[in-house]
Amino acid sequence: MKTAESPTPTPADGPWIETREGGLFFVNSLFLFPYVMVLVPLLTRIVVRAAGGMPEESVIVDTFPILAEYLLPRMGWLAVFPAWLTWKNLGIEHRSLPRVALGFLLATHVTVILWTVGSWFGWHGGILPGGPGS
Repeated sequence: MKTAESPTPTPADGPWIETREGGLFFVNSLFLFPYVMVLVPLLTRIVVRAAGGMPEESVIVDTFPILAEYLLPRMGWLAVFPAWLTWKNLGIEHRSLPRVALGFLLATHVTVILWTVGSWFGWHGGILPGGPGS
């Protein structure tokens, strides 16, 4: 049983993922998936092109970055909700490793929000660094 002095769950409380903190952490990690769908092909493209391969656009590698360049300036503000949820989870999480991971997730969400705001103000034209439009 949890006591007021012990904010972290004990083995008798069950697995950490089944606690409120673990459940929120799981939900926060799901919000990272759209970023991974964009970053993996984008980073693959950057590495392959830096090595001298694939000089022109590729349907396989450029599909998600092209879609992100189109949608992110219009829909990136939706990252406010995951950022708020991650901030809320940071306030209740007491374990160090999940807090580090949540800090990474929060930094990712804030970066998306800042990139979106930057595209609204014309700071970068809505083009992803290393993306098909660059």
